[in-house]
Amino acid sequence: MSEKRQRFLIAVLRFHGDVLLTTPMISEIKRIFPDSIIDLLVYKGTGSILELDDRINSVLEAEPSANSNFIKRTFKEILLLRALRNTKYDFGVFLTTQWRMALMARCLRGARTAGVDDVKRRKPFWIKSFSSISPKAGDGHIVKRNLAALETLGLTSIEEKRELSLIIPQEIKNRIEEIKKNHRLDSNYCVFHTVSRRETKLWKKESFAQLIDHYADQGLKVVLTSGPDEKEINYLKDIEKLTKTNLINLGGETRLIELAALIKDAKFFLGLDSVASHIAAAVETKGVALFGPSNPNNWRPWSNKVSVISRGKEEEFCQAHGHMEGKYKKCLCYINPERVIEELDKLVN
Repeated sequence: MSEKRQRFLIAVLRFHGDVLLTTPMISEIKRIFPDSIIDLLVYKGTGSILELDDRINSVLEAEPSANSNFIKRTFKEILLLRALRNTKYDFGVFLTTQWRMALMARCLRGARTAGVDDVKRRKPFWIKSFSSISPKAGDGHIVKRNLAALETLGLTSIEEKRELSLIIPQEIKNRIEEIKKNHRLDSNYCVFHTVSRRETKLWKKESFAQLIDHYADQGLKVVLTSGPDEKEINYLKDIEKLTKTNLINLGGETRLIELAALIKDAKFFLGLDSVASHIAAAVETKGVALFGPSNPNNWRPWSNKVSVISRGKEEEFCQAHGHMEGKYKKCLCYINPERVIEELDKLVN
């Protein structure tokens, strides 16, 4: 008689990069239970990076709390909770700290569940909603915290570093080959992903333009990429106007999985604290990620091939990006282009 296939729910209600950072956990689950069934529960639209990954059985979507109709969201949430309740899960791993996670965990009847520790959630309802609570990330990386959630369920011993993994289907590779052919791109190109969701994670347009001209003078073709948001596309156009050379602007033209294929074939990558830098780590392309307000100890790209440049202590305050809630936001204004060029050259030469 064959053993029962173990079914997992991995819930991460944040952004695209957070979803990608679950792949070491997915690899570890598949190592322990090769025939396991894994479902992802993510915010609507954020699971696209893994939608073609054959290790994933299905991607379930929850509506974000913000920017959605309350009645419609509540109705969809009830349907989602009912679906979770009717699915026979063996394990549930809940990696973010919204209160709705506790409700979802309680719907997994008979499953062993792990939640995440958070000082704001140390209430009986939260603690009793899960079989175990994994420790806060602290100064450790979020990937380690994710893997620790498995350990609290008694599933694994973290003895070696698990890498990010991203499966790129052949049809996606073919699509990128078409784009490269149309733009006469050979292997001598680099990718600059110059946008992020938050203003304080952006670098100066003039600094990006300076680097584009520098590498164009060295014979490299520079490819600019962004998501489909109009603000991001316009940001790339502004950078393009500041350059003295021709570049390839693919702003808004690639899905995330296509961006992965494009970055994979690049000579190197330059990006910000965003999903694109995690993609570069996953496809093992050398590069540099610029960090401002986020703690790189928690969120740096999970690869020794992607270096991080962040602000120094002497650069703590920035008048340009304002005073919010009693604190000056850490930004990237004081990271100069020469410092980035030095780090990139060290990596790729």
